[in-house]
Amino acid sequence: MLTRKSLRRNIKQTTALIERNIFFELRFKLVLFTSFLNPFIQIAMPLIIFGAIFSISGDYSFGYWSGQNYLLFLLIAFCIQFLRRIVENFRQLFFREKFWKTLQALMVAPINRYVLLFGILISEMILLSIPFAFFLILTIIIFPIPILNLLIVLGLFFCLAIFFGSLGLIVGVLIITKEGIYRVFKLGLTFLYWLSCVSYPLQIFPEIVQNVIVLNPLYYFIDLIRIFWLMGIDYNLAISFLTPLHIIMVSIFTILLPIFSVVLFNIFYKKYGITGY
Repeated sequence: MLTRKSLRRNIKQTTALIERNIFFELRFKLVLFTSFLNPFIQIAMPLIIFGAIFSISGDYSFGYWSGQNYLLFLLIAFCIQFLRRIVENFRQLFFREKFWKTLQALMVAPINRYVLLFGILISEMILLSIPFAFFLILTIIIFPIPILNLLIVLGLFFCLAIFFGSLGLIVGVLIITKEGIYRVFKLGLTFLYWLSCVSYPLQIFPEIVQNVIVLNPLYYFIDLIRIFWLMGIDYNLAISFLTPLHIIMVSIFTILLPIFSVVLFNIFYKKYGITGY
């Protein structure tokens, strides 16, 4: 049972963990800065391709994306690509502390695993906040939307961050316990990202690939963010692409994936401990 005393303790531990992780990450400023460049590289090719397509045929469209709003699609992709760094940053943090042999002290401390998850997650969100906020503000300037839509979009971005943080915790426990399994899981993450429509809309893929994409929970997080943003610009167009499955998938995975990641963390750590180095 969560008491007031335990709640205060968890808040203090989370705050301490946030400060600790930010301090560690800022020791490697060059690595942090270069990580901000990856989203530019990943979005450069879609920007060139869409620009060419819509310059040739201005009335062409992919679902609800056309020459008039495809820039919104890509600006949101920039924001998502920065949040996606959370998964990789979890891996780097756990790998670094495993190498330094500082994980043992952290693991034996009486820290709730949810405190560990959200402490690292919030610290990573703080570190990514400047480039994320820049593109978010740029998107608002170019495609302004009502405040209610913006608040919903920000809430959905936070749900997506929880999704990435949960994946990051799974990656973290695998990198310190079973690196062989981690390599297989990393391959799965590659397909998860590729089939999420972060860089290209669903309708650009062949139908057989579309049938696989709609099984990917990450696709619904990303698509729901774009739909709610577009609702503030062209409500009738956006609402026609919103389905109950969007809401269901985002709600389920926002709640269940953190629980699953913590359970998996405890199982792997108790069974294998810290291996290597």
